[in-house]
Amino acid sequence: MIGTNNRKSIRHLAIKSLKANSMRNFTIICAVILTTLLITSIFTLALSINKSMEHAQMRTVGSDFHGGFKYLNPPELEVLRKHPSIREYGVSLRAGRLKNNVFADNPVEVLHVDKNYAKHGFIQFIEGGLPSGESEVALNTWEMDKLGVVHELGQRVTLEIDTGDKVLSREFIIAGYYEADKHLAMAGLAFVSEAFTQKYISSIDPATSIANSSYVNTSELGVMFNNSFDIEQKLTKVLEDTQLDVPIGINWAYASVSLAEDWMNLVPYAAILFIIMLSGYLLIYNIFYISVVRDVKFYGLLKTIGTTPRQLRKIISVQAQVLYLIALPFGLASGYGIGCLLTPLVNSFSSESVEASYSVSPIIFIGAAIFSYITVWLGASKPGRIASRISPVEAVKFSGVSIGGKKKSKKSKHGAKLNSMALSNLFRSKKKLLLMLSSLSLSITLFSTIFTIISTLDVNKYLSSYISGDFVVTNKPLLSHGGERQGDPFKLSEEFCSALGSIDGVKSIDKVYYKFEPYEIDKTVHAVLDPLASMPDPDPYIPTILEGGYIQLNLYGLDSGWYDLLNKDIVEGTFDKEKFDTGNYVVITESIVGEDVYATYYHPGDHIQYNGLGKSYEVMTVLNYDALFAATDKSFSGYGYNAFLPSSELIKELPKESSPAMILSATLQVDSTKLDDVELAAKAITAPTDELTLKSREDYRQELSGFITIFQTLGYGLSFVIALIGVLNYINTVLTGVIARRNEFAVLESIGMTKKQLKKMLVYEGLYNVLLTVIITSTAGVLVTYSISKSITENMAFTVFQMSWLPFIMVVPVLLVIAYSVTLRAYRMLTKSTIVERLREIE
Repeated sequence: MIGTNNRKSIRHLAIKSLKANSMRNFTIICAVILTTLLITSIFTLALSINKSMEHAQMRTVGSDFHGGFKYLNPPELEVLRKHPSIREYGVSLRAGRLKNNVFADNPVEVLHVDKNYAKHGFIQFIEGGLPSGESEVALNTWEMDKLGVVHELGQRVTLEIDTGDKVLSREFIIAGYYEADKHLAMAGLAFVSEAFTQKYISSIDPATSIANSSYVNTSELGVMFNNSFDIEQKLTKVLEDTQLDVPIGINWAYASVSLAEDWMNLVPYAAILFIIMLSGYLLIYNIFYISVVRDVKFYGLLKTIGTTPRQLRKIISVQAQVLYLIALPFGLASGYGIGCLLTPLVNSFSSESVEASYSVSPIIFIGAAIFSYITVWLGASKPGRIASRISPVEAVKFSGVSIGGKKKSKKSKHGAKLNSMALSNLFRSKKKLLLMLSSLSLSITLFSTIFTIISTLDVNKYLSSYISGDFVVTNKPLLSHGGERQGDPFKLSEEFCSALGSIDGVKSIDKVYYKFEPYEIDKTVHAVLDPLASMPDPDPYIPTILEGGYIQLNLYGLDSGWYDLLNKDIVEGTFDKEKFDTGNYVVITESIVGEDVYATYYHPGDHIQYNGLGKSYEVMTVLNYDALFAATDKSFSGYGYNAFLPSSELIKELPKESSPAMILSATLQVDSTKLDDVELAAKAITAPTDELTLKSREDYRQELSGFITIFQTLGYGLSFVIALIGVLNYINTVLTGVIARRNEFAVLESIGMTKKQLKKMLVYEGLYNVLLTVIITSTAGVLVTYSISKSITENMAFTVFQMSWLPFIMVVPVLLVIAYSVTLRAYRMLTKSTIVERLREIE
């Protein structure tokens, strides 16, 4: 066979065919835009949130360098920074620590750094810059506040710098200052000049300072590689190449939050992406399928004149690609914009303050374009195969209805009924019906799932988890679970609590005392952990615990105002206030011993010896692992547990080797008529102390309201767009179905069916569509909604799961309105032509 180059003709034919189907083209473009918009939004959200979290962690670490080499002497520094794999670097030289009394609770390191190190350390000067003169210094704003220095260049300040072997007391001039959060980084920074280090630091031997742990006159080399994958291996390779043995530091901000490091982080995004692609596929496939059915005679005639099946597939493929290319830029642009708008909202879910950072990675646009193309390709490929397989003879007779097997005749004593005819018409094209019902049911099920999850959020449970009174003052240093403890944990003292209690309107104040101690593993604990360690694939943390011989124990001392809450979440035993108040009993929680696996080491009646308290206690009650959340430090230790005692047991005289207990929180019970006055007075007392936070019950209520608003915005927004795709699918199915059957309706009218009966039959078809959708959503949809909602809410705090029929009932009138409106529109389109004109089309 002689091949012919007719690609240009095929493309020309495809374009001409496109121009003849403007309504179909518009619908497909809308579908592609919606699909691309949603996919781009997901990619933008995922990468922007990842970048925001990385950025926040980097600020805690202190830089965005991939890693670094520590405690270097000058020759080592010179060798390392010349390594070819290091794309960029910055150098800092340690000059000591500030010893001024005002920094007793906030350590401040003194460094000399180059401009590149400052840039990667997020140092953005408000005024001035890095010092150059011997007596110049650069500080941040909170350090200047501590020193009582006005935020102006040229201000003089006396600094005491501990260089390891002596303390230098010198007057400096402010050469620059910048904004910084003293609770964010592990330590504050003060920058001195190279002239200062040459005069006062250069004589110190780096080896000596490393030995005495001052590390003065040692350098740190922060480095950037080509990418952030496997940073540790890259750093190790540099050391191997240079034959040096120095400590390395890995910027854990890259590894701790990166999506690439933990694929489980991608699961929620992948699930949403699948739903979006499925919805888009159903719509695009349905449009092309109906288009092929409607124009099948056209494709049959093309086959008659010699068009091959492959060329027919190519015609539909070209049409899909052209429409895809038209819609793509609109979908990408709008999707990226929406993703950027939603990023700050999603970041607010985090318990930490996270500044929004917006990713402009090419992965967003390339990935969205690829997934959108896959959706369009899948949606158009099957209709293309249908068009290519039908023979010219079948095409002439084709009516869009496939009848399998032997045709069955129906007998009736009273003639055909309109409702029966409507029902039969629906099932004549089962595939079109299935696609339409799937699309509508999917959007309704998604809406119902989101509605159910939001309805399970319980305000009272949320409030009781964070506050048991009207106001609570919390000790922030005790809530810091990573790095050095920021601030003085003893600022919330007995005297401070007395001042709070003396405010007019405060009826009582309930304190929680906190004491941490490592608990030596005894035979009872071994009985639980040893079997877990001997399992085929044990948690790698268990051998470490068993080898160390300790588990984490959090001891909490409760004032009597908390006692009533100890009756909740009981797993074993009962709680008796009078017995508990004797100080001879302890209430403990279960331990987390695996993913969603909990166990208790001790049971009511057992005795536990707490060496830190110098006493043995009888276990009265065992609670859930997260019981009394409002009274704790809001953290859970794997394999450890919480123990609750009367406050008198933690404030009594403890053994000499035991550290004293600290006040974790103070809860104020207030006269309801004086809430505003008490709040003002309490704020005035707590505001000057950085370590303390005052929050009211209303503050927590507003936090939950904000959370619900964000969840509603994201969830209902996604539901709306997918519902829009489903409605478009339904409209397209009904309208094109009526158009495809216009000849059939003309025949029915010619043998006596009135326009009123035709309209009534079409209305019945719409009502049956609604009925079938309701049947699907009220059975399979309810089951899916129940399963997904229950599994999600079980892993969310502050929810009380309850299944509701309300979302399924709410959508019924909406579906009825849409079905009736679309039916009327289809009927009006049909009756624009006379019976004679439609009958002539058969000829």
